[in-house]
Amino acid sequence: MNNTAFGNTAPSVDLGDIDWYGAGAMSTLKDIGPGRLNFFGDFGVSITHPNNNVSANAGFQGLLTGGFFQPEAPSDKTGWAAYVGARYDYTPTNTKLGFEYNHGSKNWITFAPAADDMWTSKLGTRGNVYEGYLIQELNLKPISSYLSKVFFRLGYQYYDFEYTGSNNWVGAPVKIADIKQSDMLLLTPVKYAQDIYATFEVHF
Repeated sequence: MNNTAFGNTAPSVDLGDIDWYGAGAMSTLKDIGPGRLNFFGDFGVSITHPNNNVSANAGFQGLLTGGFFQPEAPSDKTGWAAYVGARYDYTPTNTKLGFEYNHGSKNWITFAPAADDMWTSKLGTRGNVYEGYLIQELNLKPISSYLSKVFFRLGYQYYDFEYTGSNNWVGAPVKIADIKQSDMLLLTPVKYAQDIYATFEVHF
């Protein structure tokens, strides 16, 4: 299979397979003061099976193997991630306050290629992400169905990356704390990142 961009044709390379396993649970506690408390927890595992194919870009030997021009013998690698959160719905004003936390291990690979996070997919982070948000639903009459809603959301995300390559399936992760600036030249990885966002949404 070939990928074509800007008139150039470059062959794609199959670097191996990934197995994903996950489990989750969620619940709601009603009549907690003037509202209700929602909470959830999820756990996932990813297992890569590199196939020793060489990447056309820099000589990688398959999924999660080696660095630029530093090939390594391919071997299966297991990563894991945990994701928990809680949200309090204040019924009198239709206001919702929530907090979420997720952690990804060194070799974690998420199945989230189309995530809508502004910085990077937070659930693919190899490290920690903390997020707090407020949702305010507007008291408007539905225009299409009783499920219609209009609301805005304000949120803050704090990323603490522990390993390189978050959301990247190519190259072996490296602990960021062990990297010197001279090791990566102009490619020194980001350790911390912050994202403040605001959205206005209409659900029909």
